[in-house]
Amino acid sequence: MKSLRLPTRYAVKIYYDGRGYYGFQPQKGLPTIGGTLIEALEASKLISGQAEAKFQAASRTDRGVSALGQTIAFNTAESFTVKRLNAHLPEDIRAWAWAKVPKTFNPRREALKRRYLYVSPYRGEAFKCMVEASQLFTSEKTFEFGFNPLEGVKVSLHEGFINFVFTAKSFIRGLVRRIVTVLLKAGAEELKPEVLYSRIKAEGFNRFSSPPAPAATLMLLEVDYGFPFHVDEEVSARLRDKLSWEAARLEILRNCLKLFEEKAG
Repeated sequence: MKSLRLPTRYAVKIYYDGRGYYGFQPQKGLPTIGGTLIEALEASKLISGQAEAKFQAASRTDRGVSALGQTIAFNTAESFTVKRLNAHLPEDIRAWAWAKVPKTFNPRREALKRRYLYVSPYRGEAFKCMVEASQLFTSEKTFEFGFNPLEGVKVSLHEGFINFVFTAKSFIRGLVRRIVTVLLKAGAEELKPEVLYSRIKAEGFNRFSSPPAPAATLMLLEVDYGFPFHVDEEVSARLRDKLSWEAARLEILRNCLKLFEEKAG
């Protein structure tokens, strides 16, 4: 029997480890983040179908890409809690915050800002060249490459790894990983911005940025809408604990790498 309550539209923040999935967009016969979320929403009786619930997402992340701040939206006449949704999700996908939004809310179109983090091993690239090259992608020269300037690109070094943080209202598909490839080339070949620009113009952006950097170390950190979300403290605490243990595992691998490099000379 259907609920007699009027439907409410919810925006929900989602964490996921994307390494075991074929991207976000549902694909028949393949495990995807979006497909898994829709199945969980249906299994929890929150929705009876994707179209009826007007299910939408902020970003269609590629295969292997993870997220902390992915945002989905859907209509439901049922009593919603993130725990109700999480009860039908695998451990590598967690809803952790929510907000009631207008019926017309579209999480993709109404995003004010998206922020991605990419992490790459540092292999002696010229750091200054990468920082200088990053400024190219916040300039109007990007129009010549086929996309809008980004709001911000930050490059930093931390304990043997390069952190790239990209901020913009929107990103075309695969752009972040392609820019990472360009910046790593700039560092490896010690390319000054003017030389890099000339190379990209001569070869074409897609060709020069090929292949895109691997997806496994890219994360959609945040999607900002200018309004607050209600954080489920219990779910958030469990998620922090889970991520802490995963970070501990990575710390072990980092120390193994350091020891190996010392032994290998």
